[in-house]
Amino acid sequence: MIHMNDSKIRGFCHNNFQNVSDTFLNNLNSDEEVGASYTVIQNGKIIVDIHGGFKDKDQIDPWNADTLVGVHSTGKGIISMIVALLIDQKKLCLDEYVSNYWPEFKGDGKEEIKVRTLLSHQAGMYAWREKVHEDDFHNWTYVVELLEKQSPFHKPNELICYHPKTIGFLVGELIKRITKKTIGEFLKEQISIPLNADCFIGTPEVYHDNIATLISAPSLRKAFSDPKNIDEYTLKSFLNPGNRTKTANTKEYRLAEIPALNCHSNSKSLAKIYDFFLNSDFISKNTLNQITSIEVRGDDQVMKRPMQWSPVGFSIGGGKLFGKSSLSFGHTGWGGSMAFADPDNNLSISYTMNMLTGSMLGDQRALDLVEATYKNL
Repeated sequence: MIHMNDSKIRGFCHNNFQNVSDTFLNNLNSDEEVGASYTVIQNGKIIVDIHGGFKDKDQIDPWNADTLVGVHSTGKGIISMIVALLIDQKKLCLDEYVSNYWPEFKGDGKEEIKVRTLLSHQAGMYAWREKVHEDDFHNWTYVVELLEKQSPFHKPNELICYHPKTIGFLVGELIKRITKKTIGEFLKEQISIPLNADCFIGTPEVYHDNIATLISAPSLRKAFSDPKNIDEYTLKSFLNPGNRTKTANTKEYRLAEIPALNCHSNSKSLAKIYDFFLNSDFISKNTLNQITSIEVRGDDQVMKRPMQWSPVGFSIGGGKLFGKSSLSFGHTGWGGSMAFADPDNNLSISYTMNMLTGSMLGDQRALDLVEATYKNL
């Protein structure tokens, strides 16, 4: 085991994975990394757990072993696990209509939307029809009622359209109707506390001093200022409202429950959670196989590329970013973070960072780390 404790990189990795720490250091020495962490667990054992760089833009405050950071849509994978638990407990059925659990979710064809249709991004509820502002996300009832009242953008199962922001409120309300708890409360009760994992949707203020500041890379600003990247789907789903790092760094944002966007965690906790989900009795093997199967594959109109979604919203396969197994499942996040499990190799891997680049899928920093990891398996 190699232990590192220098000015750039800290933590440890198995002797066979020195190249992974070298890759991590190369990232830190580049212009597109400020602070980050990367963790690999195989067969229940941590074989890589490294972190380095800084929590702040001025590069004064060092990133430590427990530093948290906003991981955006990477948190959707954790939400999928919560949904899987409710399915395993027979409290939620994929083939039931959403309105059976949430009576107000009706009208304009919404009564035809099944749970599996919603979770696999085929419900046509991928954006708000009304103009929504960032501050509205702090008013759960308001944004949920807007979704209750609006008509879908297409018929159920007609198109694949990733729901980047609405899905958190839609699934969060579904969970709330079933459990009588907010999604943040249920996550804390079922996963974070039992595993002693730092993973929050609605992060208590006591943790805020150790949350890394999110920083926009030039490539992120360029990606959403290029007219070639902006179409009706982008305008509706990603830019109503847009994401601003300035907002994401505020106390109010960190405290709120904005499930699709503001999960705060670190690579160590996310990898631990995926390892637990894959290898424990948290859910039965039958349920695990069911919810990590491919529900739909094809061109996603919002993501503008072929996607494979599971019945509960995991991205399946993931290309090179999710290693070499077609059975890998997980989720990526705005700006570069990711977490996934590879059942074929019994691996759980996560990467978190505070510099947001212009890639939602296939961030090069994460790709390089995963590639280096798989070379030594």
